[in-house]
Amino acid sequence: MVPRLRLSPLVGALLLPGVAAAAPWPYGVPSTDPYTDGYPSSAERELHLWTNAVRVDPEAFSAAYQEGGCSFESFSSSEQIPHDPLTLDMGLAEAARYHSADMEATGNFSHDSSDGTSFGERLSWFYKGGMVGENIAWNYGSPWNTVMLGWMCSSGHRANIMTDYLELGTGIVGEYYTQDFGGGEQDTRGAVAMGAHTPQDASAEADFLADWLDDASPVELVVVVDQQETALSLRYGEETRGVYGATVALEALDCHQYYFRWETADGDTGTFPEQGSYTFGGACEDGIGWTGAQAGGGGLTLPGGGGGGGGGGGLAEGSGDGPPDLADPRLIGCASLPASGAPLAGAGLALLGLAARRRRRP
Repeated sequence: MVPRLRLSPLVGALLLPGVAAAAPWPYGVPSTDPYTDGYPSSAERELHLWTNAVRVDPEAFSAAYQEGGCSFESFSSSEQIPHDPLTLDMGLAEAARYHSADMEATGNFSHDSSDGTSFGERLSWFYKGGMVGENIAWNYGSPWNTVMLGWMCSSGHRANIMTDYLELGTGIVGEYYTQDFGGGEQDTRGAVAMGAHTPQDASAEADFLADWLDDASPVELVVVVDQQETALSLRYGEETRGVYGATVALEALDCHQYYFRWETADGDTGTFPEQGSYTFGGACEDGIGWTGAQAGGGGLTLPGGGGGGGGGGGLAEGSGDGPPDLADPRLIGCASLPASGAPLAGAGLALLGLAARRRRRP
């Protein structure tokens, strides 16, 4: 049965105050401050990746929309055209994780935090200003279902996803999902904004997906899994703005490592994550889904500690394991109520002036 949605969109004009810039952080590397299990997690990156996939090629997922109870033809004209991938912002990622943790700990399914503070005020603690918006969802079971069956089949949520934001942070705790959108200055000028693997518990084989945005198709876009390179091919969108993927048979290992490597037509090169490798499997000991080594490259010493330790990409100070302390005044966030026993989702949108759409260039 397709989960039923109840909408409570929030629309208004508010100005987020400027905040001090966080210390530079390698793009795509999870932070452990304040969450010692690391954010964004593997599932949070997958949620971000499917969001970028529908942005670059909204029509490609028409069959999924039908399963969710809507159709591509019902989308507005601006929602039917491709948009650029959203880049990761660690402040938005921390804000989204905070809010999902708050909802999971209290059962308060709302854009407002459990203490009643608005989502705009909550985001102001983590994000340096600009156009902001938020989607939340509960009990959809996976990042794919949440994006395709939930948010894209709900007009308010779809409007957030298909609006000309520039940045995104995602938070998943239990069955509570949060997307926080921003229109501020992007943290990367690389060609790959997000990469992930699916399914999360892959054992025999896995799909590896990475988005791409550049003036030309990639000269090289590969995933290096357990030191073996596999070229990615176009799955969704166009060669210059799309999502590339590869299905890889996995070796019989208890812990797998991978990263993406790319090169543009102009000769610029990079990896995602910018440093180290993502990990998955039952015997991985890093605790955050990331290790500081890349095959063929050196390791990374994180600020404040060794590989997998380290400092933060957001503004809050460490709060230890598990959900944040609900007495912490930084736990501030915006509103809708779930029907008892029904999977719901809500959308919030706050505009403080239109952010100009611009392409990332390496």
